[in-house]
Amino acid sequence: MRKITILLVDDEPSYLDLLKGLLHQEGYEEVLTEQYPEKVMGILETCQVDLIILDVYMPKLNGLELLESISQYYPKIPVIIVTAINETEIALKAIRLGAYEYITKPPDTDRLFLTIKRALEQHILELELDSHRSAATKSLSDKANFSDIITASPLMYKVFELVEIFAPTNEMILITGETGTGKDLIARKIHELSPRKNNPFIAVNLASISHSLFESELFGHEKGSFTGALNEKRGYFEEANGGTIFLDEIGELPKELQGKLLRTIQYNQIYRIGNPKPIQLDIRIIAATNRNLVEAVNNKEFRADLYYRLNRGFVQLPPLKIRDDDVVLLAKHFLRISNITYKKEISGFENNALELLRNYDFPGNVRELENIIFNAVAKTPKNGTIKELDIPRLAAFHQKESIKLITIDAAVEEHIKSVLSFTGGNMLRTADILGISERTLQRRLKSIREKE
Repeated sequence: MRKITILLVDDEPSYLDLLKGLLHQEGYEEVLTEQYPEKVMGILETCQVDLIILDVYMPKLNGLELLESISQYYPKIPVIIVTAINETEIALKAIRLGAYEYITKPPDTDRLFLTIKRALEQHILELELDSHRSAATKSLSDKANFSDIITASPLMYKVFELVEIFAPTNEMILITGETGTGKDLIARKIHELSPRKNNPFIAVNLASISHSLFESELFGHEKGSFTGALNEKRGYFEEANGGTIFLDEIGELPKELQGKLLRTIQYNQIYRIGNPKPIQLDIRIIAATNRNLVEAVNNKEFRADLYYRLNRGFVQLPPLKIRDDDVVLLAKHFLRISNITYKKEISGFENNALELLRNYDFPGNVRELENIIFNAVAKTPKNGTIKELDIPRLAAFHQKESIKLITIDAAVEEHIKSVLSFTGGNMLRTADILGISERTLQRRLKSIREKE
């Protein structure tokens, strides 16, 4: 497995030595340093670099000017800006020029290492597509880049075709699919391929917002408008103005709050709490849910007028269990990422482990698969291979003596109960293992208890 190479660019030699030492402690062995920014493009021509950490204020060549050149000629290399001056304008410009993240010196090491990890994950995703691009991509235009979505499934390429159709428009889009299928990735891709790509993309999990804070979080408030409103606050909609707002888990929005959202959509304006003057919006809305909203409308749980407003463009994501060989492809991808996380060099999977994965239905989809691989890698010796016993949840689920001739729904219910038992009744951990939200888990358990 090729080692990860990180390039540090800063005009302070002492800082370069310090950061290089910290990265070595974290297990990143290949760390290059460069004090002169004008030499960086030459390094990139001769060396395969996976991540760049770049200062802004340097002599001869400004860091933002260098970032612009890197983004133009090496757009797949993630760049993290680290600088001693915290300026919002500079940060925004860096992000617009293609920086992955902007961090102020001296950086919080936990935040820095987490940012490095996530940037490398994204970089690996882009490299994966180059290795596994399917013949189905021929139907996509040359300008579209879906490199951050690992797949070889014709079903997913159909989704990509819809994304290309919807992205240039200003229509509202509704994305549906089981939990863990990647609805957030598709929402971001629609934004990235749209004319709004250089403006904000704000993701909001509606299920996590309490009823009492709904208006304040989404629409903002004025200072002193209610007890505890010590400062003026811009809501999510105002933050997304000019860009895209992604309303995740729209199906979990309580009905009494759906009308407030509908009014915002109808009139393209919001009212901050405590201010009678409307704020006009230029915004695109993308919503997502794992629920059947048609059924929710029929059951009077979701407003029909809101559903039809949101559903101007419709994208349905296929579950992992019907995505051909994506299970193995994704498993190998997550193995590479988890090798970096756990500083291991696990070479692959034994045949019985791969067979186990192929025969599993993955009710938690890609997110559950990711959790399974990360857990397996954590338990596997540094230079070993993943065996069947490294995936205990699946192994227990598929033991021959426990196989029953039951429906898929019943099998999923048994698996949920098995994992709940495995975690000792810990709802949060159970939901994380299954790759579903805690609220979805509670709803499924309620359904199971009603049947019993």
